[in-house]
Amino acid sequence: MDPTPEQAEVIAAYGDGIDLTVQAGAGCGKSTTLKEVARSDRRARMLYIAYNKPIAVDAAKSFPSNATCKTGHSLAYDPRHQARLGIPYQTAHVAAQALGVREILARDLGEDGRSTEAVMADDARVVAMTSKKVMRFALDTVKRWCYSADPEITAAHIPRVDNLTRPDTRTAIARLGLPVARAAWADLMQPDGVLRMEHDHYMKAWALGRPRLAADVVLLDEAQDTNDVLTSVLLDQDHAQRIAVGDSAQAIYAWRGANDALAKFPGDTLTLSQSFRFGVAVAEQANVWLNLISAPLRLVGHEPTASVVGPVDRADAILCRTNAGAVGVVIEALAAGRRVALVGGGGAIKSLAYAALDLLDGKPTDHPDLMGFTNWAQLQEYAAEEAGSLRVLVKLIDDFGAEAMIAAAEALVTEQRADLVVSTAHKAKGREWSRVVLHGDFTPPRPDPSTGLRVLRREYARLAYVSVTRARHALDCAALDWVHDGSIVITD
Repeated sequence: MDPTPEQAEVIAAYGDGIDLTVQAGAGCGKSTTLKEVARSDRRARMLYIAYNKPIAVDAAKSFPSNATCKTGHSLAYDPRHQARLGIPYQTAHVAAQALGVREILARDLGEDGRSTEAVMADDARVVAMTSKKVMRFALDTVKRWCYSADPEITAAHIPRVDNLTRPDTRTAIARLGLPVARAAWADLMQPDGVLRMEHDHYMKAWALGRPRLAADVVLLDEAQDTNDVLTSVLLDQDHAQRIAVGDSAQAIYAWRGANDALAKFPGDTLTLSQSFRFGVAVAEQANVWLNLISAPLRLVGHEPTASVVGPVDRADAILCRTNAGAVGVVIEALAAGRRVALVGGGGAIKSLAYAALDLLDGKPTDHPDLMGFTNWAQLQEYAAEEAGSLRVLVKLIDDFGAEAMIAAAEALVTEQRADLVVSTAHKAKGREWSRVVLHGDFTPPRPDPSTGLRVLRREYARLAYVSVTRARHALDCAALDWVHDGSIVITD
């Protein structure tokens, strides 16, 4: 198929030798356009950087021979890391014992003569800061730092946890967590260290070494999902022409370190607005959200593709805003006799359910979503004042029980065997189905009592845009009808 006029403009801009960013809407042929760029100049050494390994492997089959297709992690990988990557998975408790958390804290916090136990007792408001919980904060702090371009681990990298957001509590967490986080990183950099290395760890170490990529042209796909650590490496490649393609309206992974690289890359900006995934009706729904967030493009539907917006009797996929919402859909669909697959598998369900069982037994948990609570009653009280996923989770446990969630996770089937796929909107990114329903946990923000306006976070609006653009032929987005009431105000 011949390139569209917009794609031809991108290819011509490459020929001018300039750095370039391309805003490309959902289903608008981002990867295809980069492939055509690579084919347009077989003499140049092209490096195509994909978002994940399956995309990179698939691209390698169709890109020309002058293009190398990699992920950021595969660029950073060194076989010497394999032994550390092969260490069995460590719970926070096992990692704390291996690293010697109590000894680290005794060394770093004992200057005023108090014991480690005394320091932890003083910080009781941090909710039973056992060595296991300190280790969980430390490991998550290292992970967040690895996503960044920052040269040192600081308090800014400590994750925020529900029910642990007061300034004095954050200070206490930093006092305990930062020494352990820095000790963990030092261990990870030792060939004979005791902690299990993750892929993000060697990526950070590689970036700190300021590598020079062997390429004349760097082609970055899904640039809106690029972490600052990789962006910093690519911005250093002054010897290469750089083309970054993505969709800023699909930047929904800030919570795990992604920071839209399209806003940082140099050069001119072009757009790809012709979608090949869906027809006019779905494109109109997408444009409602693009307009709301003042995105730089509006989508054009593919006229030969018939698409409708309205009730869908038997969906191929149900998309949810939250993990807890997805669990509820899974339980209801299984009870109705459907064969259900959950994108990403049932591991997250089991993890939440076992953490809930700990809290129900009056024991703290190191689950990242629930470790701010010491028992179930405390979580119930917090969730009653919070309109998000924790309220849904509490309702699920109270209505069905944690054991039912575990049973549901074990009853899931593969997508190939399923007659219904359930997914969170985040995990649906990059996917598409013929008939899609959006679940009711896409709830509207509460109106301001004085103005009546509903203040909606930009990332929530982006998530809605991603969700409505997963459907090819039929879309039921009644759960988002509140967007049309004219009271929505976007905030960052």
